[in-house]
This record gives sequence, C-alpha cells and structure tokens, in this order.
Amino acid sequence: MQAISYLHYLLLARPDLHVGQGLLISKRGIMFLVGIGGRGIRRFSVAWTDTQLYKLMYAFVYRLYDPGHFADPSYVAMVPDLQKNLVMYTIRISEGDLVCPGFSPIYATNPFASRTHVLSNPLSDIKVDGRVFTVLKDQLCQPDRRFDEYGILSMHVHSPEKVPGVAEAVCHELIEIPVSLRVSRVKHRMGLQQLGSPITSIPTLKGMLEIVFDVLESKVLDVY
Repeated sequence: MQAISYLHYLLLARPDLHVGQGLLISKRGIMFLVGIGGRGIRRFSVAWTDTQLYKLMYAFVYRLYDPGHFADPSYVAMVPDLQKNLVMYTIRISEGDLVCPGFSPIYATNPFASRTHVLSNPLSDIKVDGRVFTVLKDQLCQPDRRFDEYGILSMHVHSPEKVPGVAEAVCHELIEIPVSLRVSRVKHRMGLQQLGSPITSIPTLKGMLEIVFDVLESKVLDVY
C-alpha cells in the first residue's frame, strides 16, 4: 500500500505523464506497478528466478528515459526551479499552434478518477482571439457524462454580460489519449483568463459576506 501511495503522489505531481511506473522489491522477487491516469493501478509480480525478469527490467528503465506513449506530447519541456521549489512546463496548444512557457502546477486531484490538474503562469502574455490566458486546466472526463464547462462559462455565465468573480474561459481543446492505455475518459484542456483564490479561502464570515455583497453589486474583485 505504501508503494501504491508513492505512485499516486507521482501522478499528482506530473501532469505531463499518462502513466507512472513503480517497483516493489522483496526477497521473493519484484512487483511491477503501473499507474494509469483516469483508470487505476495494475500490478504483477515476477520471481528472481524468472527468465523474463531481465527483459522486464530493461523495459522499465527504458521507459523512464523515453516515456513514449506514457507521456503527453503536448508538454514539450519541463524546467525545475530549485530555488522556488517548483517546476515550469512549456505546453503546446493546438488552437493557433501556440507554445506556452512558464506554467507551473498549482492544483491536482485523484489521478485515478477525473484527474484534474491546474497550471498557472501569472505573467503569461499568450493570447487567443486577442485575450490572454494565465491558467490551464487539464481534466479527464467520462464521454457524454460530463457537463460542458467551457460552454457554460462562455455562453451562459458571461453572456450577455460578464459576471465578476468568475474566471473567463478563453480556449478549449481535447487531448488524445493513446488507445493502448484503455482509458475510458476524454482529456479536456481549457485556458482561463484570470487566476484567483477559491471562495473557501476567505478567512472570516464577514469577509465572505463582503465578497457576496460585491458580487451582487457587480463590482470587480481585486482579491477573490
């Protein structure tokens, strides 16, 4: 269970991977662990005397250095910043063939369910149809069983007028997942214009009421 937990955390921290790999070594042999985003963990054990063990170990190490279809090719580069203790990704957006550098993960959920990753670059100057987006949201959704978040934001929430305090959607695309992974989900990527804090981060009841009052008065929010 501890080895599985580490694999869970690996996929939380790596939005660029479709698959995470793990090993559990014991006196009897090696257990290979394969975590597939949006699906779950597969595992199998091989004894030390098994003649196929060296081939499996070679394949395991090879995929560490060359992930192939285990990785999302739209994540074109990854640069760690050891001083700030974060990683910055360069992500390719198919709409307009845009290359978006400097996006860092700020939020992640269960990698074996809807698997949501949110990345942000507050200094981003990338534009789609003249609008800058500073947030990218990747989410694995079940086909035909998920509401259209992009459509709701762009055609209902902010139409005919913009609603203050709610992020504006700028772009949307579907990311192809390799068929061989057998993931019965679709990866949605959405670009959002604003980066804010969740309403649950408001520290006091008075602050909550002030924010609600500002929304009702249609004032632009500077903090939340």
